Amino acid sequence: IILPERATNIVVGLPLHKNGTESEQSDITRMFARALLWEVRCACGKGVSVDMWDERYTSKEAVARISAEAMARGDSIPSKSDLGGELDADAACIILE
Repeated sequence: IILPERATNIVVGLPLHKNGTESEQSDITRMFARALLWEVRCACGKGVSVDMWDERYTSKEAVARISAEAMARGDSIPSKSDLGGELDADAACIILE
């Protein structure tokens, strides 16, 4: 997907505790990002970067946006469990904003 889209950056959400400190999942995510960078550099060269981004509160923001959109349409507000992949996709879009 990197080459056809001519991407120059890959953003990986960094899960942090509410107070901003790192968690065990932060360490796992950093290892993933390093491995991803290695693979991307091998496949695409040094023109693509892998950046970490604080993902705190992105899911809450996504729920708020989805709920506001539902209310504007006159629909019922979906629960987090009803949102499934839509919540993750919207949270990812917030990170990219």
